Amino acid sequence: MVKGKVISLNPTSSMYFKIGIKHYEKGEVELAIKRLMKALELDNKNVEIKFNLAGLLAQVGDFETSNKLLSELTKDSPEFYDSLFGLGCNFFEMGKFKEAKNFLKRYVKLSNNIEFKEAAEDLIDFIESQEEFEKEQKEIEKYSKLLERGNFLLESGRYEDAMKYFKMILAKDDSVLAARNNLSLAYFYMGDIQKAIEEAKKVLQIDKYNVYANCNLAFFYSSIGKEREMKRHLKVVLDIKTYDSKDKIKILDTLIKLNQHSEIAQRANELFEITREPYFKHIEAVSLYNTRKYMKAKKIWEFLKKNFEMPEIRIDYFLKKVDNVIKTFEKDTIDYFETGFKFLEGMDEKEFRRQLQSHIDNYFSKTVEENGQKVMEILHKHVELNQKDQEAIFNLLKSLPLEKPRLNLQAIAAIVWYVFKKYMKREKIKQKDVAKIFGISQAVFSKWFGDFKELLLNKEV
Repeated sequence: MVKGKVISLNPTSSMYFKIGIKHYEKGEVELAIKRLMKALELDNKNVEIKFNLAGLLAQVGDFETSNKLLSELTKDSPEFYDSLFGLGCNFFEMGKFKEAKNFLKRYVKLSNNIEFKEAAEDLIDFIESQEEFEKEQKEIEKYSKLLERGNFLLESGRYEDAMKYFKMILAKDDSVLAARNNLSLAYFYMGDIQKAIEEAKKVLQIDKYNVYANCNLAFFYSSIGKEREMKRHLKVVLDIKTYDSKDKIKILDTLIKLNQHSEIAQRANELFEITREPYFKHIEAVSLYNTRKYMKAKKIWEFLKKNFEMPEIRIDYFLKKVDNVIKTFEKDTIDYFETGFKFLEGMDEKEFRRQLQSHIDNYFSKTVEENGQKVMEILHKHVELNQKDQEAIFNLLKSLPLEKPRLNLQAIAAIVWYVFKKYMKREKIKQKDVAKIFGISQAVFSKWFGDFKELLLNKEV
């Protein structure tokens, strides 16, 4: 032993930096940050230490401190362009796309770092596609408000005023088919059937199998006695397969207007199974009665009388009609908007439609909202979502028929997440991995994705 000899160890910034990197490689990020902070205290101008520390801070979500360090780098070492890339990535993660795009574009213009440059270009592409998407969404929201006002005026019988709104939308974007279809209806209600037909045909030039245009044309042609043309569009309507319950209601409404009794029962029952709305079951019974299936009709009315309250419909009146026709053998039909109450004569159809639509709207809005909320809750349990993610996924959910019964909400959460990650965020992701995250089988995932992929992507994959 050497007496009187003291060995002094003075840790350097380089030593702390190396120790910090070792911690990081072991996955000990918090310890790595502490060591790099100590290294920076000893050498606060060191570019490598400051940049790596900024990266670690961003990794744990401390974007404020990370951005502060990167901003210092851009001032103190303006030729170290990677700090611009770091700022761009940070603002991107924070959802501040405008700032992110600004830094990333500066980086692409100035830097020769191929690895980061390609990543920066990918992020810029995503931001620009997102900006375009948001721009389209704002346009859609603007058109939706105009359309809503036009529809209100149309339903109120103010056809000329309604037309102004529909034409205003079409002048800006003639591909808004809902505006074109409603303009067509406005012309029809004003007595200009030829114009109504012309507008509906314009819709079919864009969408050959558009439910509303084909339904309207079948009704328009029927009103002027053109049976052949009516049947042509009616055939298209009957062949259309749609998941959209509003489309189903439009088809049912058209079949009722055209007195297609044999086609009504099945579709009315299908809507009853979806909504549990008793008015659809009543329409099914009327259809069965009109096709001389009296006992089946009677059974439905007895079921409705026992299980539902329908104050606008006098069930006993219809039961008596069945008993009478069975006794007398006289051929008889019932109008779909009869109520059985004589004091409603002259306003049956209007009142019945109002009551029916009220029930339907209440059902759909409640069910869709509830199921949408449940899907979002499932997503929050399995994956992390920021505000932008939630908004994008919520828009995806709008395209799905969440009012349908027996939905596998776990599977829907999985397929929506998959579409969001793969097609909106352009990330490499496999179906089997997503299925595993949400605790469902690959087969279940494939089944639900197959059912709804066209609605989610608006195209075939």
